[in-house]
Amino acid sequence: MMLYHGSHEIIARIDLSKCRSRTDFGKGFYLADKIGTAQAWAARKAELIGGTPTILRYEIGSDLYRLYGKRFENAPSFDWLDFISTNRHRNADNASKKEPVHDYNWVSGPIADDRIADVVDEYLTGDVSATEAIRRARILPQTYQLSIHTPDAIRAIDDENVGYKQFKNGRWTKDWRER
Repeated sequence: MMLYHGSHEIIARIDLSKCRSRTDFGKGFYLADKIGTAQAWAARKAELIGGTPTILRYEIGSDLYRLYGKRFENAPSFDWLDFISTNRHRNADNASKKEPVHDYNWVSGPIADDRIADVVDEYLTGDVSATEAIRRARILPQTYQLSIHTPDAIRAIDDENVGYKQFKNGRWTKDWRER
């Protein structure tokens, strides 16, 4: 299966220490099944951080799925909401806990829209019930993400034959280049 990562640079090797904290499935390396999703991620990162919007293409084999993982097929759901809330929420009491806060090598499921952070906050503060939070949660149509959380999971990805495209001169490069 081919999956895509949006970045502001060409990534030589996946480095989990550089991944963002407090994300839906926890601190990890995120891939999407749609190239358009990765393009949007790349543009956003380059705008925030600088650099050149870059899409990296990874081949994901069945070896990854033999590792301990979690798949959310029916989202939004109560299990999904609790999982995302646990990964996104940090306060003075739990700020020093390791991230991610789970032991999965990988997690997969639908992609929530950008409003999910607000929905989670309202749920955690008790402003809305779990049922209402799930009703408000919006899943991007027909999208899928996979997050990688451990060195074992990184080793299960074909990291040698990574292709990339960059956004230059107002357009994405036509062909995939090898890293």
